[in-house]
Amino acid sequence: MEPTSHTDAGATRSGDVVAVLAVKRLAEAKSRLAASRGRASDGLHRDLVLAMLLDTMDALRQAGVDRIVVISPDTKVLTAAHAAGATSVGEDRIAQPIGADRLNQAFAEASALARRRWPTMRTVMLVQADLPAATAPSMRAVIDAARGLPQAVLTDRNGHGTTVLLRGRGITEPPRFGPGSAAAHRATGAVELDPQHRRWPDLRTDVDTAADLDAAQLLGVGRHTAAVLDGARAPAPATNGSAQSETATKRLRATRDAS
Repeated sequence: MEPTSHTDAGATRSGDVVAVLAVKRLAEAKSRLAASRGRASDGLHRDLVLAMLLDTMDALRQAGVDRIVVISPDTKVLTAAHAAGATSVGEDRIAQPIGADRLNQAFAEASALARRRWPTMRTVMLVQADLPAATAPSMRAVIDAARGLPQAVLTDRNGHGTTVLLRGRGITEPPRFGPGSAAAHRATGAVELDPQHRRWPDLRTDVDTAADLDAAQLLGVGRHTAAVLDGARAPAPATNGSAQSETATKRLRATRDAS
């Protein structure tokens, strides 16, 4: 499989936006995807989860979003994110409930850190970490479309879930990811971007099942995901400064092979 080039050479730098991604422990992540892809081994499934994270990060960085925070309770996820140039945050799981509430608390925790670390940033961009078809032009266009809005939401393919939520730095309450999150975010005042679903299919295609993964492949996945799906031992050559995320993939595979 040839990976899609997701580089946007004309992207401007975007220091007023900080992206936040939250990833579960790898043993728990994407259980529906694992079940629907029963032929995949546990190790390959973990590699796929990490690859989708790295491809999502690549699209953000190539869109000009250099400030990326990844929060997770999993040390392998944190190692990969750090090697790819992100700020890694260990999730505090003490007294946190199971399920969507934990995800939303993780997003809130990482967003608070972003506000402290970058006091001049204007927008927190909460992004699902399973967007392997994401491209830099779409990321840039969504950021531009949300400018001037206190909150903006991009829904998934079926219109019920949320793949991207952009919020002004002054909004501190946890988001409402989970079942029916698009309506829940609209209820808090978020403006839906492209409600007719005519644009940005790559950012709407989060991967929860094998069918979602097939849809992402039809759009064209990034180099990390393509490498895992092809069973390759290394991703395609890095371009436009994305060597850090290539190094992250290699390190994680070496760690898995040694375990």
